[in-house]
Amino acid sequence: MGVEESWAGIAGWLNGNAPETANAIRPPAAESLIRSLEGESPNGWPGGLSTLYRLADGAERSTAGYIYPGYRPLPLEEAGRTRRMLLGIEAQIGEAANAEFDRQRNSPLYRNLRAVHQAGSGVPLPEPQKPYDPAKAEADDAGTRASMFIPPFLPIAEDGSGDVLFVDLRAGHQHGCVGEYFKGEADWRPAIWPSVEVLLDETLASLESGQAALSRNPGVVNGALTWEYSAGA
Repeated sequence: MGVEESWAGIAGWLNGNAPETANAIRPPAAESLIRSLEGESPNGWPGGLSTLYRLADGAERSTAGYIYPGYRPLPLEEAGRTRRMLLGIEAQIGEAANAEFDRQRNSPLYRNLRAVHQAGSGVPLPEPQKPYDPAKAEADDAGTRASMFIPPFLPIAEDGSGDVLFVDLRAGHQHGCVGEYFKGEADWRPAIWPSVEVLLDETLASLESGQAALSRNPGVVNGALTWEYSAGA
């Protein structure tokens, strides 16, 4: 299905079954804001992402707003703030890691160990790579693990504890895929959905069938959609 059809199905199901969550859906995002954030991506946005924000600007910050499995769709302004925050945290941690890396690499012990190894093997050792190299991660194809938060990652949903779903806006055949970013483990696994369209399709299928999506089962409590981890997760 396309974004319009899938989103209409989700909204219709919520209106009929979880009205509190339906009421948390925000009106469409301002066109100027969509174009502004889209313009920040050298590779542009996949059509489904801009279409989604033209239908609804995420959900209000509310316990009823978790429309995706375990995640609340982010309004665009909040998505931009979240990206800036995560980039700032990543840079602070990464620069400290690079400083420690340089300190160890320039220590007499490290240089002596390299010299001994090279003298014994006769083969020059390659220079080690710094742990924080966002430019290299940005140059990789979309869907490649970055092990850090980088500018081409656009958060589109949050779980309330610091983890986010993000769209990978790097170039490559997986441009626009959706992954999870964990505050302690980064993007530790491959992309979960190849596109926003598939995220919406699987969410709608889960709502209609009651079957798990992202290891969570949908339910309704006091008119609000809930997502509980499935027993086999």
